Amino acid sequence: MSDVLVVHQIATMTNVSSLGVSSPAVSSSVPTDKATTPASNSSGQNTTQSVTTVTLGQSGAGSAQIYTLPAVKPPPPPVWEKTSTDAVSKLMAGNNNALPLALRFKDLGAALLGRFDTEASNFSQSVMQFAAGMAPGNLMETTMQSQLHKTPDNQITLNIQTVGGAQVELTLGSTDTGLAVDVKVAKGALSDGDRAALSKLSGAFQKAIDGLAANPPHMDLAGLTQFDTTVLASVDLHASVKVGGDSQVIDFHADSKSRSVNSSGPMGAMKVAVDMSNPAILGNARQQAQAIAGYLKQFDYEQTRGHGDPSLMAMFKDAFSEMNSNYPATQQQAGMPGVFKLNAEDHSVLTGLADFTASVTQNSQFTNPMHGNESDSFAYDVSQNSTVKGNGQLNRAITQRQQSHLSASYHESLIPGLPLRLTTDKNSQNYRYTQIDDRASSEANIAYSLGALTRASLTQSASQSTRVQKYVMGNLESDVTTPSSSTWVMDYLKQFKAAQSGDNKRTSLDAYGWEQTLASINSMVVFQVDPAQLSGRKSTSSQ
Repeated sequence: MSDVLVVHQIATMTNVSSLGVSSPAVSSSVPTDKATTPASNSSGQNTTQSVTTVTLGQSGAGSAQIYTLPAVKPPPPPVWEKTSTDAVSKLMAGNNNALPLALRFKDLGAALLGRFDTEASNFSQSVMQFAAGMAPGNLMETTMQSQLHKTPDNQITLNIQTVGGAQVELTLGSTDTGLAVDVKVAKGALSDGDRAALSKLSGAFQKAIDGLAANPPHMDLAGLTQFDTTVLASVDLHASVKVGGDSQVIDFHADSKSRSVNSSGPMGAMKVAVDMSNPAILGNARQQAQAIAGYLKQFDYEQTRGHGDPSLMAMFKDAFSEMNSNYPATQQQAGMPGVFKLNAEDHSVLTGLADFTASVTQNSQFTNPMHGNESDSFAYDVSQNSTVKGNGQLNRAITQRQQSHLSASYHESLIPGLPLRLTTDKNSQNYRYTQIDDRASSEANIAYSLGALTRASLTQSASQSTRVQKYVMGNLESDVTTPSSSTWVMDYLKQFKAAQSGDNKRTSLDAYGWEQTLASINSMVVFQVDPAQLSGRKSTSSQ
């Protein structure tokens, strides 16, 4: 006789399919009061119950064994800091149960800055979702709310200083069970212009949050550099978010003269700092875009050559591009008091970018227990520094230097595609260990005396050193270091002087041809890091 499964279910809180039990979905609701509890009867007990009995036996049997499954209690309603039906609280109600951090912070940053469209008051709200059966009490709730605001697992803070002196701070925080936001305005009142400028940053702030809250995090900070510097003096962002149990920390700053972003986390650290205090050297948007593309191509080359971490380098590339884009328009007005005005020839041998320093360092790993001094590492730095000197427009000298340095090391299996697992067993010690030390530099020089061009040159050099050690069964079979270097020199003095002296005799076709020549010169300004590529260029003296 076949077995029979009989299921008796009282109430509808628990669904039973065969012997599996699942609880109903729980959704947050907009806060209605400080504490909300399930409906109860006069005795104070919850009236919603679920009792399931399972009867196992044989068809027609006179008796059966009865098993009673425990009741599944739903989680209590969320606990809110205060009663409110504002737009931010409604968003928090929908976001609080979301699992990915990006969804928990979805649209919240934009909503916080968007409040300045209609008001400029302080604001604080939090929501916590406790597990079923928990009844922490008012004192514990207050303590947990305070921790949620001050020391959450994930926190993003935006600080904005207005030209008028007021300070605005917005904070978003989250834990596994809660979500909190704060808006604080201090040291002065906000004008209508201040509030409008703050509201305009709402989309940029949300993009920054979405990037930082993604897994893995990425940079999307460009929008936060595009603010009206006549209204807002500075914008700072600090973020600490959990990535696989570790914290990724990011600090960003922007004002009318400088921008920077620093980041450290489980993959490594990176930094980009841009100095915009020398507006004379800034080129047009096309020139800047070309220079950025040239640098990004370099970064890709160095990552491949040094086996850099793709995710870390992607963040570095984003940061470099964003810090070097959308310079304030007022900074590009050459000819301002105290600023030299550079001509087309001057700009052709410059990158068009503001001066910067940038670096990325991967956290080193020591993966070979038999050779503890061997590391898998990657460290790259690059910079540009410019000087514009002289006692007037007719007697000026411009020098722009670029440099880069790559230091990297890595292990590789002797058999392509075969994973390398180094242990203390000599049978595992079959590998190549590569160490790289690369340097590249460029120097552009332009000088005038009494209005006459006296110097116009561009010099670039690149060197590489590659050391490869080959081990077979733990024995060093070969140790080879391969150096390579190249230098490229262009002297444009005669070419530039001839073009400048013939300005009044040029036809429109001549002018167009000269513009194309200058564009071609400018395409080679960002230095080449590969000696083989650099040696392919033609080196010349004055033409």
